[in-house]
Amino acid sequence: MKTIIYIDGYNLYYGLLRRSPHKWLDLYTLFQSHVLQDVDVLEVRYYTAPVLARMSDDTESPQRQRTYLQALRKHAPSKVTIIEGKMIAATPFSRLVHPIAEAPNIQKVQVYSFEEKQSDVNMAVDMVVSALTNACEQIVVCSNDSDLKAAFANIKQHSPHIKLGLVAPVKGEGARAISQDLSQLADWAKALSPVHLAKAQLPEKIYGTAIRKPNTW
Repeated sequence: MKTIIYIDGYNLYYGLLRRSPHKWLDLYTLFQSHVLQDVDVLEVRYYTAPVLARMSDDTESPQRQRTYLQALRKHAPSKVTIIEGKMIAATPFSRLVHPIAEAPNIQKVQVYSFEEKQSDVNMAVDMVVSALTNACEQIVVCSNDSDLKAAFANIKQHSPHIKLGLVAPVKGEGARAISQDLSQLADWAKALSPVHLAKAQLPEKIYGTAIRKPNTW
């Protein structure tokens, strides 16, 4: 079955990868060889946004992300497409839920706020366009973001012949943690297994390049 994979990069990261040793992930091999069966993965579309240094505990995070994206582009250039949105930083004032004992008169504090822009919209639009243009026989979405519900519904309504699968990057309760808003519209749904992540790692050095897996992550 000719299949296109759509991956919500930050949803995957915060869902499974953040505290995992498997961040050097080979996205194409993950789905072609481990997660799915009897499919021809035409393309993996990876939606993300550049990490900002001020949103990271580690100042090397932005460089590690750039290295990883370069590795994906070079390792399987005909199979993996990276679509970048942007990260917006703001410093709004937020109201405290509970007062600070040492400063009871303070009701609001200023905080950093980071919001990813464009990625979810880009992903939803691309999914619907692929379905309407019959670019594939199956769409598989790697996300657990219920904001994609409208895209799922439109695909099922206007292109019911396109099979729609959901691979949710969730941990803990597994299937019970999968978004019901998405799974009830999908033809099938499953939780992404950490075992599959471990088996689908890029080589330490990307062939024909100077790109190497970071020593720490």
